[in-house]
Amino acid sequence: MSTNLDIHHLAAAYALDALDARERAVFEAHYPACVICSHDVREFRATLAAMGEASATPPPADLRARLMQEIGETRQLSPLLPGPVAHLAARRRPSALVLAAAAAVLLLIGLASFAFGRSSNDDRTFADALDHVLAQPDARLIELTATDGTGGRVQLAWSATAHQAALLADGLAPAGEGMAYELWLIDAGGPAPMRLLDPAADGSLRRTLTVDGTPVQWGITIEPRGGSPAPTGDVIFLGAA
Repeated sequence: MSTNLDIHHLAAAYALDALDARERAVFEAHYPACVICSHDVREFRATLAAMGEASATPPPADLRARLMQEIGETRQLSPLLPGPVAHLAARRRPSALVLAAAAAVLLLIGLASFAFGRSSNDDRTFADALDHVLAQPDARLIELTATDGTGGRVQLAWSATAHQAALLADGLAPAGEGMAYELWLIDAGGPAPMRLLDPAADGSLRRTLTVDGTPVQWGITIEPRGGSPAPTGDVIFLGAA
């Protein structure tokens, strides 16, 4: 997998089974715990299933009979290998199968721990709220772009008809002592504080909020922990609504 490939953009290729082995392993370790990627995978799979049903063609009426006839005429066991080779294969095959099975079990345990070990009631509440927003007919998923090279990724899903939004961010730097990240709804009258204040001590933000107004843009600044009526710092993330 290319080192500059954003893992969050692999959902469509994963649903199409178009990833190579390394990409698949990395994405499968990531997406169960990522609400955006898991939602994308479900949506892409549902779309593919609908497309498959729309283009499905009934099989020929005699297909089953022909298959059963071929099964009856086809040898099901491989021919025996010469003596020494057969003994060597017999010794090696069980250990290879055991190792493969053990590796599969360990992989499943690891993925389950990653996916569910971090879950909490708050996580499920946020995921439910995010699904509710994204299910609205006018839902939009917006990427807020870093304006000054700040690290991290910020996305915001919002629906005007539902008057709701869900913000998720990862990889953010700590806001600093006595400081916090604040979200702004920017409309024709300027920025209005959404009071989304969080120091992002662990680098992530997960917040749901009520939206009253018609934003033109969304922005994030770093403000004193108590909040500001107007931005005092530079806008470090910005996205068009």
